Amino acid sequence: MSSAFDEILNLAAALGITVRHAHLGGGGGGLANFKNQRQLFVDLDADPAEQLEQTVKALAKVEGLEQIFIRPDVRELLENHGRAL
Repeated sequence: MSSAFDEILNLAAALGITVRHAHLGGGGGGLANFKNQRQLFVDLDADPAEQLEQTVKALAKVEGLEQIFIRPDVRELLENHGRAL
C-alpha cells in the first residue's frame, strides 16, 4: 500500500493537476492556476508532515472529488480539512 502522501499526489494527477516539486523556503506549496492549467506545488524545503498538510488543504478545495474513488484514510484527511465528500 502506498503512503497517504503518494495517494494524494496520485489523486492530483487523476484530476489533471500537474504536480511540481520545488524548493520554496519551507513555507510554500499549494495549488495554483497558470494559463488554465492547475499545478500543485510541493515545497521540498518543508518537512514531510507540512508537505502532506499543505497538499491535503489544496486538494480538499478541488471540485470533482465526489466522483473518484479515494482510499478511506485519504478521504478522511480531505474531510478533516473542511470538505464534506
